[in-house]
Amino acid sequence: MFVQRLFNVGRHFVSSSLPSLSQNLSFVQKNYLFQSANKIEFLKSPIVEKKTCQSIIENVNNLLNQQTDGRLFAVVHLCGKQYKVTDGDIVVIEGYWPPTIGDKIRLDKVLLAGGDSFTLTGRPLIQSNLVEVQATVIEKTIAHTRTTFKKKKRKQYMRIKFHRSAQSMIRINSIKIKNTQIDMNSTKLDVLHEL
Repeated sequence: MFVQRLFNVGRHFVSSSLPSLSQNLSFVQKNYLFQSANKIEFLKSPIVEKKTCQSIIENVNNLLNQQTDGRLFAVVHLCGKQYKVTDGDIVVIEGYWPPTIGDKIRLDKVLLAGGDSFTLTGRPLIQSNLVEVQATVIEKTIAHTRTTFKKKKRKQYMRIKFHRSAQSMIRINSIKIKNTQIDMNSTKLDVLHEL
């Protein structure tokens, strides 16, 4: 019923551009038909998509078990900015940040993580039990002096302001992707190289 209703809505567009497609209903039943702005796109059915996702998950888990995924990377969200990090990187965070020197922290807001042959993309975040990014605060300082100079000609108006913002430096200790079952609703999997 759903496929026939969807087919009837876009029938005029389909029959005018692709006459053979309107006669072949079995093709439409296998794939959902999606029409938008002079474009026809065919989306895979949920069953086919689930099987594809399961095979991708198995490939990623095999790569994690073999530990041949190379150097892992992650995109983390810290203090309103996104940083791409790998093991051993030092990240400078501008502005006030509460942790003190020597604190070991776990970065929970991971947007993307991956290796040489796969990438895990969050919608918008990856599940916290799937990726673990550990870091240590190594330094808290003040940035170099920024000078702001304002002047209006012939009005005897001149202002000079100096500003030094707080900075925190953190070192990324480790990035670990755990071998667990992935929830398909909150994580999108992209395999860059086929096995």
